[in-house]
Amino acid sequence: MSVDHSPSWLRRFTDQPLGFFTTAECFVFVSAFLAGMVFRKRSEKLGFVAARSSSIDRAGRIYRAHLVTVSFAFVLGSFFLSDLPGIRYLLDHYLVNPWTAIPGSLALLFRPPLMDILPIYVLFSLLTPLAFWAAQRWEWRTVLLVSFSGWLIAQSHASDLLLTTAKDLSFVQLGPFDLLAWQFLWVGGLFVGQRFVENKSLLPATHWFRLLLGFPVIVFLFWRWISIANGPDPITQSWLFDKWHLGPLRLINFALAALVTATFLRYINRWELFLRPFLLIGRHMLPVFCSQICLSLLLIGRAESGLTNEPAISVLTICQLLTAPLFAWFLERRSLAERSARPALPTLVTRRRIALERTRINLLPSPAVRQPASHPL
Repeated sequence: MSVDHSPSWLRRFTDQPLGFFTTAECFVFVSAFLAGMVFRKRSEKLGFVAARSSSIDRAGRIYRAHLVTVSFAFVLGSFFLSDLPGIRYLLDHYLVNPWTAIPGSLALLFRPPLMDILPIYVLFSLLTPLAFWAAQRWEWRTVLLVSFSGWLIAQSHASDLLLTTAKDLSFVQLGPFDLLAWQFLWVGGLFVGQRFVENKSLLPATHWFRLLLGFPVIVFLFWRWISIANGPDPITQSWLFDKWHLGPLRLINFALAALVTATFLRYINRWELFLRPFLLIGRHMLPVFCSQICLSLLLIGRAESGLTNEPAISVLTICQLLTAPLFAWFLERRSLAERSARPALPTLVTRRRIALERTRINLLPSPAVRQPASHPL
């Protein structure tokens, strides 16, 4: 079940205008790319065990953030449902049987809409050290082949059989994303990220090859615009462009667009001032993302119930979007303040140690002073 509380003008503006892929593919791939870079660098500097521990700690932080957002949703559903009736269909399983939904959420089996993203990142963060371990033992070619095989199996919608079997279990709500398909995008991002550390190119960097890549991207772009203007055609509604199972043409469109975009990364420093709000959001992505989920729950509670009209929804949506850079800026300022305060603490401790050492020295008898001899009584 997909959730979209945004007003109609915003949906038209953000309805995949760059191709047949959404921000979900972008976030997953970029997160995997950065995870691959960090894991490779940390593994080379501190060893594989340290890199694995860091990745597991990251999964733990994401898991705790998931529990916070789910708890916030459960509190709204338990005590403020009359004020926010729009969240009823988000938490229908919880409202039917909360005592099974709570342990289900702890086990990552109960993932309502909007709260099904963080569990995916928990599982993929745990997949990261396993992928690097397998790559060290059997090389990345084998790892990518196994991952690609999983994606092929996902195209048969095998996971739908599992969802159909578990649909009557109140503590199971796995969400629409097929993890067997999306893991291929994550493993591919890990491979590209660690390859980037080696400063090796994935494909030929010749000028004609870049032009050749740009042509199908333009074709997909115009095809998408035509489908938005004239309505979707049967092909775009088929399994070839399926979002939840990451259809083949959708995956190809994203891969080509990513390769073309990568050629312009060298010029990103020129836009650093303009991109600073987005950079801050990326640096504090986890708390910012959790805050946006909580705000979306509040907005859905009013918007989907019809208690708020369209102009007010538009204003509230814009305010919600603006809170992301503002909250990231606040977190950055707090982080800088804590970082600047850390050197002062060791300095104070060092001064105290020096003072205690001087006091101890002053209390000791000087070797030049003759001590009285001790006589037995």
